Amino acid sequence: MTLLRTNILANYAGQAWMALMAVAFVPAYLRILGIEAFGLVGLMLSIQAMSLALDLGMGGVMNRELARRSVDPSTFGTAGHLVRTLEWLVWPIAAFIVVALWLSSGWLATHWLHAEHLSSAQTRRAIVLIGVAVAMQWPSSFYTNGLSGLERQTTANLINAGFATLRSAGVVVVLQYVSNTIEAFMAWFAAVGALQSAVSATALWRAVPNGRASFKAAELAKAWRFAGGLALITALSIGLMQLDRVALSALRPLSDVGYFTVALTVAAGLGRIVQPMFNAFYPRFTRLVAMDDEATIIELYHAGSQYLAVAVASTTAVLTIYSQQVVYLWTGDMQTAAVVALPLSLLVVGSAFNGLMNLPYALQLAHGWTRLTVGLNLVSLILGIPFSILAINYAGIAGAAWLWLALNLVYCLVGLPLMHRRILKSQLARWWSADILPPTLAATAAALIAHAAAPKIERNILGVAVLILVSAITLAAATMATPLPRTRAFGMLGQLKRRSGKN
Repeated sequence: MTLLRTNILANYAGQAWMALMAVAFVPAYLRILGIEAFGLVGLMLSIQAMSLALDLGMGGVMNRELARRSVDPSTFGTAGHLVRTLEWLVWPIAAFIVVALWLSSGWLATHWLHAEHLSSAQTRRAIVLIGVAVAMQWPSSFYTNGLSGLERQTTANLINAGFATLRSAGVVVVLQYVSNTIEAFMAWFAAVGALQSAVSATALWRAVPNGRASFKAAELAKAWRFAGGLALITALSIGLMQLDRVALSALRPLSDVGYFTVALTVAAGLGRIVQPMFNAFYPRFTRLVAMDDEATIIELYHAGSQYLAVAVASTTAVLTIYSQQVVYLWTGDMQTAAVVALPLSLLVVGSAFNGLMNLPYALQLAHGWTRLTVGLNLVSLILGIPFSILAINYAGIAGAAWLWLALNLVYCLVGLPLMHRRILKSQLARWWSADILPPTLAATAAALIAHAAAPKIERNILGVAVLILVSAITLAAATMATPLPRTRAFGMLGQLKRRSGKN
């Protein structure tokens, strides 16, 4: 439990820092590049996300297999062979990304995107550099999955946080003192991504036995079924997650893609809250499933869900109710805040439902069960395509956000009951009644009351202080409404009182 707690804390520290890096410099990007060029940054983020489909389940196999082998000394010696075998697939795929974006750059620049101020030649050059930037960073996620499976998440977070800082802060220096173009932006991201992949690879190889690691076809043969299921899940999930962005880029001006990217950047903060829990619990669930320890799985499932729900519910309530004020405080641009307020609220609520499904999904993967998620994703993608076209044509960027909310609401209402018919069969009612609803209702009520008392927030130190106070009150309300976090909070207060009494 100590290692699990350490990994969770390390994951949260890393994700918090990366979230700060992701949002801190966006106002500078908007000021230097303009909203249209920032739309190309959004395109890069979408392509980066879609490139995960090319992982073909290798990252998930690495995570699960290294977690399983690390508890069995007789198989841990083969870990190097697994890494080397999959590595032979990773780097050629990275090269494929570069070639694919280079070949399609002309068509994307002239027929897909609707740039009004950037020339087609400049847009094409930027797309080629996007391919390089995505390809150079892409292998790092493979190596990070390996470190996560070995529960070396402190190392993984130090690497990711360090390079997030170099990437996000360093590019501002490049834009200010070298070249204020989108091409310079992408070139810097490519250079930092290459360095991050190299450092991540070195860290993983130091953590596994690699004396005579070599390519083993048998490793692929053993992994293909689970990897195939993961590959399908990943491809369909990416299709769903990027459907709104792809449709928006095809149907609306590039400036709308820029505004939507601003909203997505804020909403992505919820993903930063969720990912540390998934990264810590997935390998631990995998080990417990291998040991057939269902009692501990149930205990961890509810404990993790409660702590995750407190964080998700309190953040969702503040970002949804104060969406326009948050964007204005962040960017200083009232027009941008007005345009993205509604899409941001919808994206945040959709991301909240998505986040709450992460621990159930981790439990499914720990059991090697991928069919449920594949089926749900496939049906959702088929229904989502016509919905996205109609919604975006009717409501613009708000329509794209409605798609994300609708998809994730269906996942919670349909996917969870289906999962609990097979895994932890008697735990669904407890999950809703004890883990999810109490913090959600308490956080929402607290944020609504605070908004009624302080509906406007000025862009100054006092405004920041008010938002921090509202966030603290909302977090406290969610904590006090939830059994395990409440007990933990009272325990910590008791310890502080005892220590102060001794002093």
